[in-house]
Amino acid sequence: MKIMIKKIAFKLFQTCLVLFVLSLITFILMKLAPGDPLGKLLHLDSANLSQSQVDAVAEKLHLNDAILSQWWTWFVGILHLDFGDSIQTKEPVLNEILLHLPLTLILCVSTIVLVLIISIPLGILAGVYQDSKLDQVIRFVTSFIVSIPSFFLGIVLIYVFSKRLHVLPPSGFTSIFSLVLPVIALSLGMCAYYVRLMRSTIIEHLKSKEVQSARLRGLSEAYILRHELLKPSLIPIVSMLGMSIGGLVGATVVIENLFGLSGIGSLMMESIKSRDYPVVQGVVLMLGGMVVVSNMIADIIVIILDPGQQYRLKSSAKRMEATYVN
Repeated sequence: MKIMIKKIAFKLFQTCLVLFVLSLITFILMKLAPGDPLGKLLHLDSANLSQSQVDAVAEKLHLNDAILSQWWTWFVGILHLDFGDSIQTKEPVLNEILLHLPLTLILCVSTIVLVLIISIPLGILAGVYQDSKLDQVIRFVTSFIVSIPSFFLGIVLIYVFSKRLHVLPPSGFTSIFSLVLPVIALSLGMCAYYVRLMRSTIIEHLKSKEVQSARLRGLSEAYILRHELLKPSLIPIVSMLGMSIGGLVGATVVIENLFGLSGIGSLMMESIKSRDYPVVQGVVLMLGGMVVVSNMIADIIVIILDPGQQYRLKSSAKRMEATYVN
């Protein structure tokens, strides 16, 4: 138990350190980006302001300070949940983020749930019935789907289900049915990958001493599947889910813009176009925080499921190779 607590505490420390560094990198990159946020804020292209007035505003916003000094002021504000104000709307950045964040979270959570519901059973079937016709069909379908980009799949789904069949809305958020196509577009590629990962994991554990011993004791295949295969096979799935959150968040940004959903991704794209740097900084930090925290949660779950690391892969490279090749 003490070892588990130490591991969890170390993961929490790592997460805080990564978020600290992420805030610094995000702020510096925004400062190096082209454009003049002060000009956008004061509408210098149309407003008739004297240089002294512009300098007064710059001084008030600490824009004349050194970059590290500006970052520290911004970082201390973040610790007090103050991300600054939007240049375009003059609203607090945190309010803008919280307004758009729920839709993005719904998309991500729905995608993860659908991926697990589909990939775990199919992966188990493919692994248990290795090299059967069912396994061959599953491998063929997953090999095809995994090569399709989510945005292209989204376009195909819009054309088929919205333009031709008229059964689902093509864009906007009017009801829960508006999320069906985006979630499918986000899920299928991940499903294909996790089916193959689950399959290779099941095949590996079918050869383990624990499974062989259970069969020698005359235990049923259903019992062996539930007690000897499922838990160790889920551990790499949970671990890889945490690592996949970054890709999922990136794909969500694209899918939200494709389907006209007003989530965090749409907010970021609009802010980039209008050079609303305070919002861009807040959104990037929030998305980065989601990825880091998700990885931390996945690592903690793995530690709880397998405190002794008895199911740790003998060779991560070998497993990853099996996932793509088999």
